[in-house]
Amino acid sequence: MNELEHYIENLMPKLTQYTCRELEQSKKELKNVIWSSGESNLDKDYSEIAKICCEEAFKKCNLNTSLKLEVKTPDLNLSFSDNKFIIKRKIELKSTKSKNHSVPGSMILSLDPNMWTIFCLREDNNFKLKYGRYYLGIKMSSHDRFQDRSPRPTLIFDNYQNSDDEPKTERRKKDNFFYKHYAQCAINRILNPKNKSWQDDIILEVIKEVKKNPDRFKDI
Repeated sequence: MNELEHYIENLMPKLTQYTCRELEQSKKELKNVIWSSGESNLDKDYSEIAKICCEEAFKKCNLNTSLKLEVKTPDLNLSFSDNKFIIKRKIELKSTKSKNHSVPGSMILSLDPNMWTIFCLREDNNFKLKYGRYYLGIKMSSHDRFQDRSPRPTLIFDNYQNSDDEPKTERRKKDNFFYKHYAQCAINRILNPKNKSWQDDIILEVIKEVKKNPDRFKDI
C-alpha cells in the first residue's frame, strides 16, 4: 500500500460519515426525490443529491491539498487523484421504506463486506440516515434459507451507525463464513422446524443418506 492509498484508507471513514451528515441537512431535497416508478426502484435522484453532499464532505475532511476527487453515480463511485496515482473507491447507497427497516442485500459472493455504506430510511416525508461498513447491516437468523444463487443476506437500517458516532473501522475478512452459517440454519430447520420450506425436504434426504452410509464421508 503506497502513501496515497494509506491516506485514502484513513479518509474513507470520515468521508462517509461527513457525507451522511450532509445528507441529513438535505432533507428538503430528499423530499423531492422520485424513489420508485411502478415496481422499479430508482437510485438516480438520491445518488445525485448524495454526490453533491460527498463533494462538500470532501472539502471538510480532506487535508491533502494536492488530492482531487471525482464522483460518479449511481451510488458514489469515487476517483481520487494526485499528480501520480488514481485510486478508485465506492460508497454504497441503500434506502428503504419497509416497516421492518430492511432491504434485500447484494449477492454475498460479489460484494466487499468492508465497503462503506450510507442507508436512508424513508418514513412518509421523514428521512433518517445512518452509515458504516456494509457488513454492519447484515442480518442473519438461525433459520435462514439458502437461495438458488449466491446468498443475499438482508440489510437492517438500525444496525448501522448514527452520523455522530465515530466510524467503526474494523475490517471483516471476506471468506466463506456464510457456508457454515447456512449449513447450521439447514440443520436448525430440521431439528426445530419453522416456516417449512421445500429446501428442508432436500436437507432431510441428505441427512438420511449420510446416516445410511457414514463411511462414504469419513474423508471429508
